[in-house]
Amino acid sequence: MKDKLPIFLKTTVSLGLLVFILTRIDLNQVLSRLQFLSLPFVLFALLFYTGCQWLSCLRWQVVLKSAGYHIPIHYLLSSYFAGMFVSIFLPSSVGGDVYRVYRITKVIDAPEVAFASVFLERFTGLAAVFALALVGIPPALKIIGSWDIVLLFLVCAGIIWGGFLLIASPLLLSWSRPWLSKIRLGSVCDRLDKVQIIVIQYLKHRQSLGLAIAISFVIQLSIIFYQYLLAQQLQIPISYLELLVFTPISIVVTLMPISLGGLGIQEGLWAYLFTRIGLTAEQAVLLSLTFTILGWILALPGAIILLLDSKGLKTTK
Repeated sequence: MKDKLPIFLKTTVSLGLLVFILTRIDLNQVLSRLQFLSLPFVLFALLFYTGCQWLSCLRWQVVLKSAGYHIPIHYLLSSYFAGMFVSIFLPSSVGGDVYRVYRITKVIDAPEVAFASVFLERFTGLAAVFALALVGIPPALKIIGSWDIVLLFLVCAGIIWGGFLLIASPLLLSWSRPWLSKIRLGSVCDRLDKVQIIVIQYLKHRQSLGLAIAISFVIQLSIIFYQYLLAQQLQIPISYLELLVFTPISIVVTLMPISLGGLGIQEGLWAYLFTRIGLTAEQAVLLSLTFTILGWILALPGAIILLLDSKGLKTTK
């Protein structure tokens, strides 16, 4: 029951925000613009987004290679799709990243390395997002004209980086060990000790680290371009540069684990930001939901991977 409480709270937050937003916009206007989405464009968009996922797997492969493991890109891609499906359609205590760790552990039989590889793949991606967001703060301030969103971004960034530092910093882990032991999480500290050794070793591979971060910048810029293409198809007059300012800040805020994958929070945040540049809340919600729904469609092949994994598990038993 306790495990289901966070899921219930996240669902309540997402649904509550969506209902609040959707009851305050013209839904007919949103639905009418969906006619601009043609089937060829949807197929192209899904293919383009798949390319972004492939780049994420290439980044993951670079991280694993630095630890001495070579895993084929097609296996990493299937793991990524399975993780996406778990995160979106099977909200539980077992998130998509945890499932990716499980799939990699099956191949290399080194759970700490598998965990560290997923952690570092996420870390390099977030490093690029934070860098773009920080660069975008001055123009965001100029456009928005107030500090509220910037302060929200800084608070969320601080919390997220605090969590990452707890995993990566031996000093912070040593300081928090007594507190974690009191709540019976001492074994987690022992595992994190091993993970930290791997993480520190990886950070010494400057060439691999630089390549992974470079790939991360390409991924983020590509995803923003993907959103720009969606906006143009939906006839929403927003520029690539405006999305380049807004999207990284939005990503950081929606990473906070208080909703289902940022659903509801992203729509509300985009509505606030879009109206500051002369667009409508309807246009913001339309673009956000279209982006989200296409992501759901793209994650559907992950169900096949999960089904095959479950059959393989039953066979081994």
